[in-house]
Amino acid sequence: MRCVPISLSQTQMEYEVYRHKDVTDEDFNKIDQIFKQVLKEDKDLCNAAQKNLNTGVYVHGNLHPQHEKGPLFFQKSVKDLVMSHHESEEKQGREIWPATPVPVMTKELSEEMDFCRKIDCLAKNGNNGQLSW
Repeated sequence: MRCVPISLSQTQMEYEVYRHKDVTDEDFNKIDQIFKQVLKEDKDLCNAAQKNLNTGVYVHGNLHPQHEKGPLFFQKSVKDLVMSHHESEEKQGREIWPATPVPVMTKELSEEMDFCRKIDCLAKNGNNGQLSW
């Protein structure tokens, strides 16, 4: 499934359905009907939510604990990861960017980075954001 933004209030949904070469028509049609029913229900919910957003009466609420276990699990997983990441940043006293390569810290590089940080702080705090050379 692809969600393709069309405008601020419209999204185009695109689906590709694959079928195992050995599945019977009967079995495929059963699962296909279930899939289409779930998609229709989701589409109806999204359209109703968008209608409420457009009129300014949208009120968010909790997900249903029995009928929306997948989204609840996903939400909890993301929340746990974000909270854990934030905790790591707090402990280290800096932002952590996992995808950014980290230079090998040598004594010389550490001194240079400290020097640059001090200059940057002086520029921001002591001279209206401008260094006096």
